Amino acid sequence: MDKKRELLIRAYLVMFFFIGFAGIIAFRVFTISVLEGEKWRSKGAHHIQWRTQEADRGSIYADDHSLLVTTLPFFDIRMDTKIASDYEFFRNIDSLSQGLYKLNRQYSPGEWKQVLTMARRKGNRYFLLAKNVTADDLDLFRSLPLLRRGRYGGGLIIERKSIREKPYGNLAGRTLGEYRENSDKVGLEAYYEKFLAGPVEQKLMKEISSGIWVPLHDLDEHEAEKGDDIYTTLNIVLQDVAHNALLETLKKYDAKEGTVIAMEVETGAIKAMVNLNRSKSGRYEEIYNCAVAKNSEPGSTIKTASVLAMLEDGLAGLSSGVDLGGGKKKFFDRMMYDSKQHGIHTSDLREAFEISSNVGIAGLAHKYYNANAEMRKKFYTRLCSFGLCDISGIDLLGEPKPYIKDPEKDKKIWYGTTIPWMSHGYEMHLTPLQQLSFYNAIANNGKWMKPYLVSEIRNKTGTIKKFKPIVVNERIASESSIKAIKELLEGVVTRGTAKNIRSNIITMAGKTGTTRIDYNQEEEVRKYNASFAGYFPSEKPKYSMMIVVYEPKGAYYGSSVAAPVFKEIAERYTIIDQNMHTLAAAVHPEEMIHLPGKVVGNKKDLIDIMEYVQIGYKDKSRSNWVEMDPFESRMLVENKRIQKAILPDVRGMGARDAIYVLENLGYQVAMEGAGKVYKQSLPPGIENRGQQIRIYLN
Repeated sequence: MDKKRELLIRAYLVMFFFIGFAGIIAFRVFTISVLEGEKWRSKGAHHIQWRTQEADRGSIYADDHSLLVTTLPFFDIRMDTKIASDYEFFRNIDSLSQGLYKLNRQYSPGEWKQVLTMARRKGNRYFLLAKNVTADDLDLFRSLPLLRRGRYGGGLIIERKSIREKPYGNLAGRTLGEYRENSDKVGLEAYYEKFLAGPVEQKLMKEISSGIWVPLHDLDEHEAEKGDDIYTTLNIVLQDVAHNALLETLKKYDAKEGTVIAMEVETGAIKAMVNLNRSKSGRYEEIYNCAVAKNSEPGSTIKTASVLAMLEDGLAGLSSGVDLGGGKKKFFDRMMYDSKQHGIHTSDLREAFEISSNVGIAGLAHKYYNANAEMRKKFYTRLCSFGLCDISGIDLLGEPKPYIKDPEKDKKIWYGTTIPWMSHGYEMHLTPLQQLSFYNAIANNGKWMKPYLVSEIRNKTGTIKKFKPIVVNERIASESSIKAIKELLEGVVTRGTAKNIRSNIITMAGKTGTTRIDYNQEEEVRKYNASFAGYFPSEKPKYSMMIVVYEPKGAYYGSSVAAPVFKEIAERYTIIDQNMHTLAAAVHPEEMIHLPGKVVGNKKDLIDIMEYVQIGYKDKSRSNWVEMDPFESRMLVENKRIQKAILPDVRGMGARDAIYVLENLGYQVAMEGAGKVYKQSLPPGIENRGQQIRIYLN
């Protein structure tokens, strides 16, 4: 055989070998991908899957862009102790243990080394290093020996989670609502769920053991997708003033619960909504939204609607004669009493209204509207024309429809005494907000505005939805009738049942209300609700307000329990508002030549101030809490680390920020002075045991 033929045979043999080998590979590929494809795909899907991850919820802001609710990211740090080689693991174990000790003092360096070594021996691929780590501390964990190699080099596993926080604590808690994964949402959190929730992401996850899924890739960024932000109409100053005024009254009279709602007259924007309910522990907390959802008999505050009906129907005027019966009168088989046996018999509508005479107002209503079926229907229709038969339509869930007896639909429960009792607030049910909407219309010269809580919705690209004031009814009554009823409401404060709240700071108008809630039962201890509805300043109303105190003890008249709350809120807010305007008028950005000294506080608040007064700044921080120092011609913004285990240094912070930080760490805080913190009674760095601490401000 010649050499040429021999080489050719060898070449063919090699070729046939490769062709056969390629055929075997092709057959296996076909078998695995087609014949056994479903089997292997199901096995792979069991270990690597696209899994759903919810976005961070959007934030909720006050009308001045103060943060009311936000989502803070926290991280659980775990380690796959088997992923590194023996050489790398034991070469770095000492320095890793030292670093872990500095960040998590659960173990000493020696103990950390021991538990990590034991976890590796047991093959633990999901070993917990730390829980609820902040974004700042996450970077420190990522810088540790071995862990700095990431998911597949060092076994670092980062699990991101979010915690919903309210910087102002319980303030407006029920209005803002609660976000709970396994229960119903309430408040704005529920109503604007589709905006706040944000997009749902798909993350590629790997199952490292039964039921334990970890991200297939490292978390390169702290920030997740985020829902839209909600900007409310709530004024944080007015909310705070109203909260504290109501709280003190509830404590004073050991009341069951109470509510305050403040509305901007011209627009219908809700500026404050306080709901305080006594909990099982005896403390007053925001548990149930009485303002929106609690239907009850309004009592004497509804006399305003009864009198306005008579004025509008031309049945009576302010000087119309009224028989007050000395303070008592019998209607059919039932006796009606005024709150006091005043002995007045002959009077007029003005005095009857100002002293809140049940007998006087009921007597007129009985005379004019109880004569026949047509007039009874006219009374009901007139009340409905004032908007009292409709829900307010506020952007919160759970508002019940008002109940006002209809003489045609409610024939079976319509009595001869119904008109007299309806005229002073019984045999009907309204919520505080529904009553306030009516009083707001009076303050607004008859124009009924729809109450609302949200002015704007934004995402990262800008505004996506704006909410403008909505006029429900241009005029609920004639100009002359509105003018007359406003005159009566002013008289209540200057001469009548609320003369005890006359003020030399702000003018007010309104109506007191006292409701017996068990009048059809014989009880050893009678129960009452005290209320006051009105507006201020009376000559040019800016805010309308409704206060209800449920079941106070020791005193129960609206004049003595609810009206003083109205006065305190109106006076305190007026003083604060005037001071704020005076300060704003005195500050001119072009006159601010010198940079401020060192400042500590919430990053967003401080940067908002820098931008407002046109001071340049350089932001080097990645934290919510920062320190700002003058640097050349601008402010330098750097991280302010706050550790839960030790008492932080709050010197340089404003009062609000300092109290927020300390109370969230468990301290009981008292303060002296106003301004920024210059001294704290306990030294920074001591162990956090939730002690009492006093901060001094100037």
